[in-house]
Amino acid sequence: MPVCPVCNSLAAAKKDCPRCGKILLDAGLLQDFYDDYSAYLDQGIYEDGYRHYNEVYCIHLFYCPHCHFDVTLGFKRLEEDRLMD
Repeated sequence: MPVCPVCNSLAAAKKDCPRCGKILLDAGLLQDFYDDYSAYLDQGIYEDGYRHYNEVYCIHLFYCPHCHFDVTLGFKRLEEDRLMD
C-alpha cells in the first residue's frame, strides 16, 4: 500500500505564502476537513479524483496564519517496498 511521505514524517513540506511571504503551515489531509467523522472513514471513498486525491497523490491543506491564505498541495505516495531500499 502506498504511503504519503508527509503524513508519515518521511519528508517535510515547506512553502511560502504567495500573498505575504510567511511560511505556510500544514493543516493535514484535506478530507479531514469535510466533516467531523471524515478522518475515521475508509480512505477509498475520497479517491474520486477531486483535487487530484487518488491512490497516487495525498492532498494536504496548507494555510497561512498571518493572512489566512490557504491552498491544497498534492504529494506523491511512495510504495512501501521502495522505502526499505
